[in-house]
Amino acid sequence: MSIVNLFLLISVSQGFIFGFAILFSPFYKSKVNNYLGYAILILASLMLNVYLDAIEVFIKYPKFKILYDIEWIFLFPVFFFIYILKSINHDLEKSKKLYWLYLPFLCSVILNVIFNLEYTYQWFSFSWEHKELVYERIFGFQELGYYSFNFIIAIWSYRILIGKEYPNNKWLKRLCIWVFSLVTSWIIIDVADMIFDIGYEIGVSMICIGASIFIFWVVYYGIYTLKLTNDQKDIISEFKNGTLQVNSSESLDKKKHKGQAIQDNSFSENNIYFQKLESLLKNDFIYRDPNLNREIIANLLNISSGYLSQIVNDITKKNFTAYINSYRVKEVKDMILNSEFDKYSLLAIGLEAGFKSKTTFYTSFKKETGLTPSQYKFKNKKVPNS
Repeated sequence: MSIVNLFLLISVSQGFIFGFAILFSPFYKSKVNNYLGYAILILASLMLNVYLDAIEVFIKYPKFKILYDIEWIFLFPVFFFIYILKSINHDLEKSKKLYWLYLPFLCSVILNVIFNLEYTYQWFSFSWEHKELVYERIFGFQELGYYSFNFIIAIWSYRILIGKEYPNNKWLKRLCIWVFSLVTSWIIIDVADMIFDIGYEIGVSMICIGASIFIFWVVYYGIYTLKLTNDQKDIISEFKNGTLQVNSSESLDKKKHKGQAIQDNSFSENNIYFQKLESLLKNDFIYRDPNLNREIIANLLNISSGYLSQIVNDITKKNFTAYINSYRVKEVKDMILNSEFDKYSLLAIGLEAGFKSKTTFYTSFKKETGLTPSQYKFKNKKVPNS
């Protein structure tokens, strides 16, 4: 086996393993991720066809050549594009017009099935003048079509992401750039081969190296982050729908100071600004915003950030960051002990509570509780009787 063929086989195996992992692994599986899984499987199937062609399978078994001739590459941009739309909840994802994107693939299937039934299977034979020329022109148009179709979808996807802030916007833009680069490289390599005759093996190697790196990058650097964000989106959605409830005793303490005299300039819990701050945290859950800072809250309270720090430091005996994080830790604790949140990872819960990073989450949680989130869950989670 040549080095090129070995590399092709490794690339194919990697693509199928990762593609099926996205579709069936509990960690990756979601309605959004499925389309990315389909796209990777299509990519793996294309490389498999190249490998089978390289080891002359289609010469030994010509009746299987129909699988090689059908241009599966028309499906890759469709699944990729739907994945982008579903990731950002774009209105277009619900449009029936999306079905038109499958038309190029359908045309390719019809064309190649008819061609193979006539020439390979010899089930029938059409006879008309210039038939060979017509087939040549049609297949040339098909080749131009899959180049341009992939190219246009990649640009269209990127343009949709420009100008608006979506969840995972940075990741999705990078994904578009990757796909655009792959398609561009593929076109350049094919053109270079036609003009300079660089050699089939060199061209195939370069394309497969790019595809393998792309698949590796998608799985190890994209899907994990996406899983966390999907968990967060599910938690937010279920919060809004009222299907998940966090029973925080601290957040239910709404009437504690009702009827008490409020002193504007006192650094006690009766301070009017401190009470407003407590209300924003307990009732409006502003701590869930990972970008929350002193200036934002000071503007909400219409006081200076310095005065806000003085109030928090004197009353809570904590600095501003530690005080805000204490609310986040309380919510994480409540969610950990709520069985409705068992399907979400601890990190996803922490990010939803407002922590900006894994490090801040784990550090703050341990500082507040003396335990890591996993230790806290193990120690306090009630195990149902069997």
